[in-house]
Amino acid sequence: MTSILAAMSVGLLIVIGLLPTEVLAADTAPSAETQTQGEQGTESGEEKPGGLRGRIESRFYGATPEEQARLEEERKRLSAAAAVFGTDPTAIIGYYQLTYGHAEFTHGLRLDTATAVIRLPVTPNFGVQVTMPYVWADQNQRQGFPTNGTSDLVLRVGGRVYASEYVAVFLGTDVLFPTASEKQLGTGSYVLGPGVVLASPLARLRSMFYLVVQDYNSVTDDPARPDVHFMQVQGTFNTIWSENWWTSVGGTWNSDWNVHRKTASYVVGQVGYRFGHWNVFAGPGVGITGDNTPLGVDWTVQAGIRWLFKTPLIPERLFKQLPMEGR
Repeated sequence: MTSILAAMSVGLLIVIGLLPTEVLAADTAPSAETQTQGEQGTESGEEKPGGLRGRIESRFYGATPEEQARLEEERKRLSAAAAVFGTDPTAIIGYYQLTYGHAEFTHGLRLDTATAVIRLPVTPNFGVQVTMPYVWADQNQRQGFPTNGTSDLVLRVGGRVYASEYVAVFLGTDVLFPTASEKQLGTGSYVLGPGVVLASPLARLRSMFYLVVQDYNSVTDDPARPDVHFMQVQGTFNTIWSENWWTSVGGTWNSDWNVHRKTASYVVGQVGYRFGHWNVFAGPGVGITGDNTPLGVDWTVQAGIRWLFKTPLIPERLFKQLPMEGR
C-alpha cells in the first residue's frame, strides 16, 4: 500500500509539473486583493480564498468565468474524444478489437500473442467484455515456437457507477477461465480480478488520466499449479491531439503476493489514429523493475485495430418506457 501511495504522489507531482509555466507563475504570485485581505484579516464571501487552496481551485476550475467555461467545454471534448477512440476504460461503448504483440522476458522466454476482444454495451451504464488470446511461446531460445495455443479466456463485467464533468468511476471484475490448450499457456484455475477504474479529464493538458486497480486471486485449487494472487495498478496519460490523433503513456505495477511479495513494473507508449469507426494503434514498452519475476518483462511492442460502435444492446429509452410505481 505504501508503494501505491508513493506512486500516486509521484503522479500528482508530474501533473503539476506539466502545467504551463505561465499558469504556474500567474497562480503562484498573490494578487493585490489577496495581499490586502491577508493584512486586514478579512475575506469577502464572493471572492475566492487565497493561499494554496485558492491556487489549486483557480488552476483546476479556472480563474475567471470565461476560463471556467472554456475548461468545462474542454473537459467534455476530451471525455467524448477518448470514448470514440476506445481508450477510456470507463466509457460504456462497444468495439471489436484485434491486437498482435511481442514480448521478451528473461531466461530466453519469448511470447507472441494475437488477442481478440469483444466489448458490448448492454445498457448505457453496464457492459461486458470477452478477451481471447492465442499465444506462441518459445522457452528454449530456439527458432520457431515449440509451444502454441489458446490461453485463458477473460470475461469482464461491470458498469459506470458515477460520472460527472470531473471524474468517472467504473466498478467491475475480471473472470479468468482455464481454457488454455497447453499447460504452460494458462493459470490452470479460475481467477477473479475485482477492481475499480477512475477517469479524469485534465483540461489544461488536453489529456485524460486513468487509474486502474485490480486484485487477482485464484478461486480453485490445483495441487500441481501454484495459486494466483497478485495486485495490478495501472496509470495512463492519454493525450488528445486532434479529432483523429492520440498518444498515451502508461505504467503498470504488479505485486505477486505468492512469491515473497516480489514486484514488477513496466511502461508502455502508444500512438493511435481514428478514421470513421476504425482506430489503429501501435507502441513499444520497456520493463522497469522485476525482470526476474514471473510478472516482469524486458521489452514489448504491440499493434492493433479496433472497430467501434456506441449503441447499447438495451437502449435507455426502453427503461423509460417500463411501468413504474406512481406513474
